[in-house]
Amino acid sequence: MNLLESLIGNDNEDVVSELAKQLGVGTADARKAAEQLVPALGRAINNNAATDDGLENLVNALDSGKHSEYLDNPSLLGQASTQEDGNAILGHLFGSKDVSRNIANHGATQSGLSSILLKKALPILATLVMSSLSKKLLGRGKQSGSVFGGGGNNRHGDIFGTGVAANQNRGMLERFLDSDNDGSIIDDLLSLAVKAAFR
Repeated sequence: MNLLESLIGNDNEDVVSELAKQLGVGTADARKAAEQLVPALGRAINNNAATDDGLENLVNALDSGKHSEYLDNPSLLGQASTQEDGNAILGHLFGSKDVSRNIANHGATQSGLSSILLKKALPILATLVMSSLSKKLLGRGKQSGSVFGGGGNNRHGDIFGTGVAANQNRGMLERFLDSDNDGSIIDDLLSLAVKAAFR
């Protein structure tokens, strides 16, 4: 299962329904919006986590928040605080509203959905992506369990292990974040202004 499947798979119909409700569209268009935007979010996170410092900052960001709640309780997606959280995540990932705008515009061209709709979807999906990562990396929330080596104080060394185990776990993270295995223009857009780490 990759990141996109973890968000809009058959087990998360309530999440898709709530996303559709917040966007004011049907579930088919909500899924289409996620299919366009989640891969870009996954790539941005993967870029941020490429270094030990970036990875540790990602784990600390997950550990300090209540991100797992968004998947466990999709009704939170409609709250103003969720929107603020999502926009903060986008700021850390993309570093510039221009990058978010370009990704939404590119997604609109590819999907036929409006760029306004996709811009509205980005912060919501950002919170859901962090929620999924919280479950996968830290084993937080309902029916979750870390797929990586766990225990300790949640620093990257404890979660990802060392040596061969660390490289294997990093590979698992990369595969989880890669929703479409497609070297599209999104990579070029992200390279323009993605920040090096979470803060």
